[in-house]
Amino acid sequence: MNDVIVQKRRMPKRVCFIIDKWHGRAGVELQLLLLTQYLDRSRIEPYIVVLHGRKEYIPGDPQCPFFFLDAGWLRSFRAFHTAIRLRRFLKRNKIEIIQALNTDNAWLTFIALASLCCGVKAVFGFRVNIGYWMNRKQALLGKILNRFFIKRIIANARACQKSVIEQEGAKAENIDIVANIIEIQRFAGIPVWKEADSRQLKRIGIVGNLKPIKGTDVFIDAAKIVLEKFSDVQFNLAGEGDAAYYQSQIDAYGIGNNVKLLGSVSDIPAFLASLDIAVLSSRTEGLPNAVMEYMAAGRPCVVTDVGGCGELIHNEHNGLLVPSDNPPLLAAAIGGLLEHPDRAERFAAAARNSIKEDYDAKHLADRWCEIYEKALQ
Repeated sequence: MNDVIVQKRRMPKRVCFIIDKWHGRAGVELQLLLLTQYLDRSRIEPYIVVLHGRKEYIPGDPQCPFFFLDAGWLRSFRAFHTAIRLRRFLKRNKIEIIQALNTDNAWLTFIALASLCCGVKAVFGFRVNIGYWMNRKQALLGKILNRFFIKRIIANARACQKSVIEQEGAKAENIDIVANIIEIQRFAGIPVWKEADSRQLKRIGIVGNLKPIKGTDVFIDAAKIVLEKFSDVQFNLAGEGDAAYYQSQIDAYGIGNNVKLLGSVSDIPAFLASLDIAVLSSRTEGLPNAVMEYMAAGRPCVVTDVGGCGELIHNEHNGLLVPSDNPPLLAAAIGGLLEHPDRAERFAAAARNSIKEDYDAKHLADRWCEIYEKALQ
């Protein structure tokens, strides 16, 4: 009888994703939900810990266990109780890796210290912006963390990698770059943009919260300039925020008939399908989901050249890049595409092709698996 060789089954690595707050299906929360959806469970067993936030925002069918710490204020006795609860959770679930997400460096220090001597083998940092919030205290804590506690950092763009090196003293060889995961198939049914009847109203749109960092005021300023030359254009803003403030800006310009604040839009694919040009006017970004979705929807894009935007949009190939905080140049780029729809068609097709080729969700999720497995070798 031949000997039967029984191979020991490879056990999945237990990874705990710790996020500061849970607001709903947007931003980092959406990225985490998508990641847990596409992770190979034979390789990674995910858990999610929320420091602050509300349970009602959790999706009805979560892909992995959630644990709410209800942490409160860091400088309080309650933080000591939070540390005990966190340590119990990590030990009970035999967590091997902690992946901090949008926690600041004070909370990341707390998490790193709480993880000592309870089975955690590695703590990972995360960077999806260029550190616009960084101050001296946060930078100092970041340097201490990167020297003594953080094994590796995952960044979503080269621009974010550069910022964490410069601001927090991280080493380039300790940073892995993995792009955001988006559900490309959600946009597959949208035809790539082509010029419609020239008599139809042209729609210019933006997806993003209404706030200064997103350049909402810049978009409205640019809309005013465009409307001085093109009267058959509608500008639509999809996102929540200080609507009253920006409505007053619109009213002051007398462009209320052509510029609409739509609030939160639940069906983003349908909104993008209605646009002739998609715009991002941000003053700072990491690797923006909005631009990736514009590209997946096959829309002509005009995007400010901040953060990782230039890693998605290659100027004059699959869209247009413009300097940030410059309404006249943003307006000129939009106007140029309105005047030359052949360029807009070319950019739209190239945008759809490049996002399909480079940002497959399963491939990106496998990259996370590889990074964690390598860290525990």
